[in-house]
Amino acid sequence: MRRYRITLIVGISLVLLTTVLIVGRQWFNRALLHWYFSSTYEPQPLTTATLVSAPDSWILVDTPWIAADLPVCQSTSLQMIAAHHGNLQPRPAIDWLMAFTYGFSALPDSVEVTPFGQDPEIGLRVAAPYLGLQRRYYTTDDPNLWLTAARSFIAQGHPVRVALDMGQLYDANELIPHSDVLAGYDQQGFFVYETVCVAPANCQAGHHRAGETGLYVTNERVLAAMEAHAAAFGYPWRYNLTIFLPTTPSTDIEPVWQQIARVTLGNQQYGPPTGLAALEQLIVALEHGHIAPQQIRETLALTARLRRENATFLRTAFAAEPDIVRAATYLAEAATYYEQASTATEPSQIAALLRHAATAERAFGETIQAYAP
Repeated sequence: MRRYRITLIVGISLVLLTTVLIVGRQWFNRALLHWYFSSTYEPQPLTTATLVSAPDSWILVDTPWIAADLPVCQSTSLQMIAAHHGNLQPRPAIDWLMAFTYGFSALPDSVEVTPFGQDPEIGLRVAAPYLGLQRRYYTTDDPNLWLTAARSFIAQGHPVRVALDMGQLYDANELIPHSDVLAGYDQQGFFVYETVCVAPANCQAGHHRAGETGLYVTNERVLAAMEAHAAAFGYPWRYNLTIFLPTTPSTDIEPVWQQIARVTLGNQQYGPPTGLAALEQLIVALEHGHIAPQQIRETLALTARLRRENATFLRTAFAAEPDIVRAATYLAEAATYYEQASTATEPSQIAALLRHAATAERAFGETIQAYAP
């Protein structure tokens, strides 16, 4: 389904993908992957040094369960954890800090796109300090050490964020790269605060009270879901977990605007294009009959919704900044064109609407770029 195709691309760097596609030698690809993840994700090896003995079962009573109805698992994970630390923000604010739902990424070996322009692990790393949080990303190949660590961190009061395969987690027959929050455990499994309540997750989207049990998943399924995710992306580790510790908040938001401009405007210098170049590639494919309208209908509807949410957030949060308000107007204009394109049937009509959207996206990106050069 479309949501699976969308989430599949979100967690990986386009530069990384491009190089892997171009360079054929397996050993080099593996070395490149390992270098990218080790240098960009800033992993720390799990050890017993920082762990404390944990009781047989525990559930956090001060973490609200927040679940979305669209594929924004990464920003929803951070939204929940920030709320746990007393900083409840609307999800579009987290999307803005992460540059998560801005810009486009082209799928490798395809003309299709997703409305996400930033590797979300990078987004989490960049966004956390603005929320008064310090990100710590731990890895290991030892399943027993991972189980001990996850329980220890939860018992110490930390929601544990994990990157895993949603399909494996809920026994679906499709790879769905995903981000979830573990809010409790017993000796047989974990209480998962699911971030996206769509199939295959059996839950209801919305804000649930703190202390809910969430969805119960066995230890074996959680471990297998992380293993599948790691294998799909070529991680040099099998298991991961992220915790966020309180720190002094960052206040210089110029880098946030700069990354928003970068992912919006994008480039096509290397391999799969990003930003406007990715959108242009899609438009040309439509004009030449290389892609059918039904293939992109759900993506366009999702793009319209995300861009409209972002425009509303920017207008509200930065009402005293005329340049940002003007930029938000361009984003809202683009959302209208995406919405119209999602219901149109003729490829030429869709392409024309997307060209109007691209003009509005460019105006948005250039306005932000001028605001924070």
